[in-house]
Amino acid sequence: MQNDKKRGSWVIILSLLIALILSVIPLPDSWQPFRPDWLFLVLGYWVVALPHRIGLFWAFIWGLIYDALMGSTLGLHSFTLCVLVFILQLNFQRIRIYPIWKQALTMGFLSLPYLGLVLWLSRITGSPESSFTYWLSAGINTLLWPWLFILLRDIRRYFRVI
Repeated sequence: MQNDKKRGSWVIILSLLIALILSVIPLPDSWQPFRPDWLFLVLGYWVVALPHRIGLFWAFIWGLIYDALMGSTLGLHSFTLCVLVFILQLNFQRIRIYPIWKQALTMGFLSLPYLGLVLWLSRITGSPESSFTYWLSAGINTLLWPWLFILLRDIRRYFRVI
C-alpha cells in the first residue's frame, strides 16, 4: 500500500520540466505578449488534481528554478507561485467541481494577481517589464486552460498518478 501512495512522481516532474522549457523557448518580440504562464498553469493543475502531494514546497522550488532560468531576481517567481498555490490549495475542492469553462475563468482570474505580483516585485527590484500587452497572457491562460487540463488529466489517468 505504501508504494501506491507516491506513484507517478516522474510524470509530475516531467510535466513541470516541459512547462519550464516552454517558458524559456525564444519567441519573436511581437509574440512575446501572448506567451502563457506555463509553469503557473501546470503547477496549478497539479495542485488542484493532487493537493495532498503538490503544495508550497513544490511551488517554491520550481519558482527558484524558473528564476534561475529567466535570470530574474531570485525568489520573485517563487514568492508569487507560493501565493497562488496557497490560494489554490484553499479552494481546490471548489475549483474541482466547476465545469471546465468556469475553471478556465478562475485560472484566468488568478493569473491577474500572479502577473500583478510579478510586475510589482520586478519594479521594486529595478527590472520593470511593463506594458499594456503584458496583461494579455491572462487571457491566453484562460483560453489555454481547458486544453491543458484535459491533456494533463488524461496523462494523469493513463499513468495512474496518485
